Amino acid sequence: MKILFLGFFCLFSLFKISHSAQQVTGELGVRSELRICADPNNLPYSNQNKEGYENKIAKLFANKLGNIPIVYAWYPMTVGFVRRTLQAKICDLIITFPAVHEFVQNSNHYFISSYSLITLEDKKINVDTLSDPIIKNKKYRLGVIHATPPSSYIAKYGLFKQVKFYKQAADPRKEKPWADIAEDLRNDKIDIGIVWGPYAGYEKSISKVPIKLIPLIKEEKTGRGKLVYRFTMGIRKNEPKWEQTINKLIKENQEDINKILREYEIPLLNKLGNPLKN
Repeated sequence: MKILFLGFFCLFSLFKISHSAQQVTGELGVRSELRICADPNNLPYSNQNKEGYENKIAKLFANKLGNIPIVYAWYPMTVGFVRRTLQAKICDLIITFPAVHEFVQNSNHYFISSYSLITLEDKKINVDTLSDPIIKNKKYRLGVIHATPPSSYIAKYGLFKQVKFYKQAADPRKEKPWADIAEDLRNDKIDIGIVWGPYAGYEKSISKVPIKLIPLIKEEKTGRGKLVYRFTMGIRKNEPKWEQTINKLIKENQEDINKILREYEIPLLNKLGNPLKN
């Protein structure tokens, strides 16, 4: 999920659902409401205060579908999310889902992002790969979330002695390791953080101390160390009309979607894996 194969850090919480009394039993044509499956506490993706980019994209789509109301089914993005939301037919759309995933029917992809380096602007650290020998030469202190894809590069380049590992969060209401990395940067406990792009961008966007973000797009793939991923929207399988509707919404509103994502400083890449130009 967002992201199963990335080892994402989302929480268990009570299963709180808001939905209409009418349950969807099959594919609908014209929809009177946009029913969204979302995490209640996982910015920059979504939260119950509707402050995440998924909330804004949902609002954009609802307006394009005739200014229909949005109804959320809230559940933490963790094991059981798809089963208890989309497959249970209490909602019809997951705004962010990894491409080519067996749990859902994927829409066309609408953004590509990568793991990124974050540093403090005033430190003027100029590296854009983990293989840069300056990391070892200057003994930069690194912050990495344990067992995420960048760990493969830490092993490959022999950087373990310089790394502070952060525990993957099972419950982000209590632990947000990406936020801990940003805080440790500001407190001079580490020099470079290695964080999944949307989280890195979000921490940059809310930091009172200027943070520099460098997408990790120049690393060669190693083992399970893939650092660039495509994202789609998730719908139930065997709903071709709804799939066509979502793909049409993505295609016709891609510029507005990109604008929303950029509000959160999310590093966006083009199909070739290079930074997407404004």
